[in-house]
Amino acid sequence: MTVSIQAKKSNNKKLLVSLLTASLAVAFTTQAEAKQSDPEAAVTSLHGKAIFHKHGLDDDLPKLGMSSLAQGEHLVEHVNRTITIDGKAKQSAAYMVKNTDNKGNIDLRIKYNPDELDEDEKILDEIEQTTRTEYRLRNYAQSYDASSVKAVEREDGVVEVSFKYSKYGLPQDIAYFRFFNVTIEAKDGVPLRMLITNSKPFKYDKYDAEKYEQVIEFKQLENGESYIARKHIVIEGHHRKKSMRYESEITPVAFFDDNEGVSVVDREGLAEVSDPRMQVQNVKLDRVFPLMGDMVRRQGIDLPLPFGISVAYRNQDMNIPMNDFVIQGVRLNDLFDPSESTAAVNAESFSVRGDVNILPFWNVFGYLGQIKVDANIDAQYTGKAGEAIRDKLNDKLNGLGDAFCDGLSALCNTGRLNVPLHLEYDLRGVGTTLSVGYREFFASVTGTYSQTRLKGLDDWGDGIVTVQPMLGYQLVDYRAQLFVGAEYQGLDSRMQGTVRTGDIEFDYDVGVDIDRWAFLTGFNKQIGKNYNLSVLYNKGETRDSFTVNLGYRF
Repeated sequence: MTVSIQAKKSNNKKLLVSLLTASLAVAFTTQAEAKQSDPEAAVTSLHGKAIFHKHGLDDDLPKLGMSSLAQGEHLVEHVNRTITIDGKAKQSAAYMVKNTDNKGNIDLRIKYNPDELDEDEKILDEIEQTTRTEYRLRNYAQSYDASSVKAVEREDGVVEVSFKYSKYGLPQDIAYFRFFNVTIEAKDGVPLRMLITNSKPFKYDKYDAEKYEQVIEFKQLENGESYIARKHIVIEGHHRKKSMRYESEITPVAFFDDNEGVSVVDREGLAEVSDPRMQVQNVKLDRVFPLMGDMVRRQGIDLPLPFGISVAYRNQDMNIPMNDFVIQGVRLNDLFDPSESTAAVNAESFSVRGDVNILPFWNVFGYLGQIKVDANIDAQYTGKAGEAIRDKLNDKLNGLGDAFCDGLSALCNTGRLNVPLHLEYDLRGVGTTLSVGYREFFASVTGTYSQTRLKGLDDWGDGIVTVQPMLGYQLVDYRAQLFVGAEYQGLDSRMQGTVRTGDIEFDYDVGVDIDRWAFLTGFNKQIGKNYNLSVLYNKGETRDSFTVNLGYRF
């Protein structure tokens, strides 16, 4: 039997929309988790700082390994970079000019001579990206693992202070610093050199880095302050299966201080960068979202990139027990046994979602999609209608009713009635996620409000609310999260609508027994600095499903 359905603005839409809302909320929830630095490290950091102070060193020195832009509010640096891929070298040189106003707003510019840039038109964009990363890293002065700080005093009077960067307090897209081992050489409280090497291969921008070495040489200004006289970075690895060598050298040109005045360390460079013929490119540094993001990052809390877009596929099966049959306003529980009747529903959905982190702990999103539903209503026919007809016919003529039932046995005996349905819906919805992190652990709650519309109709059905509380654990070194939780779907206890089959049309109102809560578990894995993959499994008394989500953050 072929059946089509014309849906009303009714409660059966609430049932169908619930088939997707869980995947839309959970598949991206883990991307919005705030990851707080180790609180125990905050306690032991006194010990870490004490080692620096014991040897007369500033405990802000670790940040210079991350960013030379942390040296002052106003400075000029020269950058010389060479990238060799499969034996072909590309070399470029430029100046970075940093200025900070009285309100703390930073203006960062790249000044360059086009003749000193490689013909590759993207080279300036790559320099800008590197500069932006240097700017972001300047805030992570205390992002070293205080418990890893050690000092060794050599016979020549040089002390070696070694440490590792924290795996908790670094942004996801530049967290490769957690693989670095750092040694600072100092004598009589004056830093001489900093050496940084990697312990594991890692992804550096678009390159696969196998060997990393950064050497920083320090000198002192006339006022006794130390500065980076030379910062040399060499990275060896591969790019698209081709050998790669990245070499960068940063040297200072001048420092500008409101109190101390100007300290020039490279007069020829200062003359060149002051040439009005030099071209300028501004570097956009600060982002609007998430609000208060920089303040949170300075506290050692890891935040994802603010914007995201994702696609999700969900497949869900539901076995729905029934408890009441009403057709055209007439209750037919005597004819069809609700306790022996069920509806088996399979739903496949595909959706596209966009989101933004308004605050570090608050994500909002909206989504559009489609749902395809195949259902089979399996009703238990009691045979009582045929029995009533048989009894009346037998009363009129003995044996007539029995003959009638012999000819129409399906009407007089118990049996099963199967009604297949196929439905296609449009979907739209909005939602929000609140989250909090503590060391490797995080918790979140996500709420969504969704509506569906039967294909071919103009009206959207009543909305449905879904809530998902979750607890999770982050595998910091692997940038992956495991989570468990529950899912609430605010389903109605009745399905209502209109059935059309040929020239026959009738309204139905069916009572159902649905468990609104279900268990969920899954994982999220970050792939590179922009992509992530989420997989979710959901299990309840009346439903089970799996969801796959692929997202991109920018």
